[in-house]
Amino acid sequence: MIMISCNSAIDSETMEVLEKCGVENYTKWTQAQGRGKTSGSHFGNEIWPGENSVIFCAIEDEKLEDLLKYIKDLRTKLGKAGIKAFVWPLEQIT
Repeated sequence: MIMISCNSAIDSETMEVLEKCGVENYTKWTQAQGRGKTSGSHFGNEIWPGENSVIFCAIEDEKLEDLLKYIKDLRTKLGKAGIKAFVWPLEQIT
């Protein structure tokens, strides 16, 4: 299972990464708010503008490494624009 949190400003780039990696199924939340150590606060207001998208993907192990590589490349390219990936084992889908 991978959770991707990204600044809404790079939503299209993030969706392109999923497409390049063949990820067809996901759950996406838009207008997510929060604060990151490197990206700062995003609360969708005048004081802390911006919001995030959060994407959950249950993917095959063989797609995971490519997806993580593309996300790392995007982080390097965009700097503090804000994208992170969190990975943990998925034991069951019912």
